[in-house]
Formats: sequence, C-alpha cells, structure tokens
Amino acid sequence: MGELVGRDPWTGKRLRVVHDGSRVERLELWGGATTGGAEEPWLSPALWDLQINGGLGISFSDAELTVEQVRRVCDFVRPGGVGRFCPTLITAAPEAMRRGVETIAAACEQDAVVRQMVLGIHLEGPAISDQDGYRGAHPAEQVRDLSWEEFARLQDASGGRVVLVTLAPERTGMIEFIRRATASGVVVALGHTAADGATIRAAVDAGARLSTHLGNGVGSPLPRHPNPIWQQAAEDRLWASLIADGVHLDDCTLKVLARAKGFERTILVSDLSPLAGLPAGRYGAWEVGDDGVIRVAGTEFLAGAAQPLIEGVRRLARTAGWPIPEAIAAATLRPAQLLGRPAPRLEPGAEFVAVEPVERVGFASDP
Repeated sequence: MGELVGRDPWTGKRLRVVHDGSRVERLELWGGATTGGAEEPWLSPALWDLQINGGLGISFSDAELTVEQVRRVCDFVRPGGVGRFCPTLITAAPEAMRRGVETIAAACEQDAVVRQMVLGIHLEGPAISDQDGYRGAHPAEQVRDLSWEEFARLQDASGGRVVLVTLAPERTGMIEFIRRATASGVVVALGHTAADGATIRAAVDAGARLSTHLGNGVGSPLPRHPNPIWQQAAEDRLWASLIADGVHLDDCTLKVLARAKGFERTILVSDLSPLAGLPAGRYGAWEVGDDGVIRVAGTEFLAGAAQPLIEGVRRLARTAGWPIPEAIAAATLRPAQLLGRPAPRLEPGAEFVAVEPVERVGFASDP
C-alpha cells in the first residue's frame, strides 16, 4: 500500500489517499481540510477518453480483432491514467465493423476489467467526407453513406453499446439519420466534414452535439473564412473534443478553440492510434516516424496520436492557461455529462490519477 497527499480538483481541499498503485483504498480529508500548497498534485478520478482506436499494433477496426486483444488495449491505456474509454472504430468494410463491435461486446461480457472500462463504442465513420484531407487516414474505398439499416445491424451486434457516432452531415440522408440516432439515445458528432455553415446548423438543429477532434480531419489548404473549423467553433450548441498532444493542434490553435468552447463544452481525447506504443517504422499503410508522430506512410496526413490523455490534460493547462481542475474536468466530468453518465468520483474502490502542477507558458498577448 502507498499513500499520497494532494488536492481535490473540485474543492481545492487537501486529501490523503491510501492506494494500491491505481485504486483508492481509503480517502480522508487531511490537514484540517485546508487548501493544499501549490506544489501538491491534484488527485482526480481516472480519466475518461472518448476516442481510442487501439494500441500496440491492435486496431478495433481490424476484421480479425479478438477478445484478448481488446483486453490488451485496456491494459495498455490504464497506466496512462485512463479508467474508462470508448473503443473507436474508423471507416472499414461493413463486415469488419460488424466484427469489431461484436468482439468488443463479447469482451465486455467475458472480462470484468473490459466491462468496467468500456463506456460504449464510438463509430468514427463510415459516413465521412471522401475528400482528401477531410477524410484523414480513413480508407477511401470504404467511405460511404450510413443507412439506418446498417447502423441498426451494428448496434444490434454490439448489444446496444454504440453510444457515439461521428459523421459528415453533408452526406446523403445524414440529417435524418442524426434525428433518428439522437432519438435513440446515441450522441452524434460532426467530424471529417467539409460541410458549409447552413448544413452544420441543420445538423445541430437535428440533434448533433459534438465536434470530433475539432481542428483536425479538414482539408489543407482551407479558405481563411468561412471554413468548417470556424463554423463549428462559433456554433455555441456544439461541444468540441480536442487532441492536445502538441501535434494535432499547435498551442495557439488549442488555446483559441478551448476559449471558443469554454470550460463547459470542451472535452479532451487522446485519439490513440493502433500504432501507439510501437517503435519507429512502417506498419502497412501507416508509419511511426523517428519523431514519434504517426502518419499515413509517405504523407503528412496524421493517423491518430501516440500520447496518452494525461499529457493532453497537462498541455491544456500549460499552454491554454486553464486551471488544472478545469483541464481535469475536460477529461472526466465533461465526457460523463456528454454521455449522460453520473460524474466520476474519487472514492474508495475507484481508480485515480495524480496530476502534477504545471508551469503555465502563456503568450505575448496574455495579461
């Protein structure tokens, strides 16, 4: 057993946690419940990540995915502070997507750790833009409209576990799809989209609630304005997920988008790639560069991220100037709110993560 004294992100009060390394055994107010020193860590419930594509060479979109591989990804992300997450399937052939959700469902049923960690399944595609840049690393030959019938088959195969769908609303039939999915309790996000402002507004009117990895999955070059980034950033009814790994968004863009959405509508995701955790080299159509960045081989197109979500929490606090408790909320409380789940709590039996204080970098325009 170990013990750690730190601060409660929600109250600022000092806590003493007796733990087994990752799980709280005993929790108590410490030092008369006075506010802790600035050097003490913040003690948070384990993080929630709505977008993990795999890791260690395992892809949730692989037609040969196994129950054991789902558990391996769970074990891979836990040391990075993630306690709950959405296995994310990108655009693939219908049979591969069915096999993926079916296998994740089987893993949840057979393995208590997987069952505890999996919040639900995130389908990122197949109904995304087929334009280069906007399409990102998704395979062009499998991009297609998503009928309600295909979605229903996937939802049935998953045992009702699909909780989040990312799509491009300009594709045929997607506005009506958004209405039906929202009515069924599924959260719809906009992503990998070249939609104009009118289409984005129509999608939000139909029930879309989130922009998936805002600032990424867009064409290059873009019109200065308007473009899908600014249209979504300005839409106050949309929340946004952001990849704060220092690669997908530069520090200035991260700060601007976080300010546009504010504390209450910003969610951090890792977007961990299936190649996360692998050494530099080429792996089929994708590669891990010597710089650690994962790309479509031979291009500058990013193919998911390599850094765990805890690094995004630290980066948001450091470069966007957010208080650490708000950066923690973007990876715990806000995902729970989006999915309509109870807020994660630091309590006996719960997994936790310690977030060390960071030094704010700031910009020339900051006060």
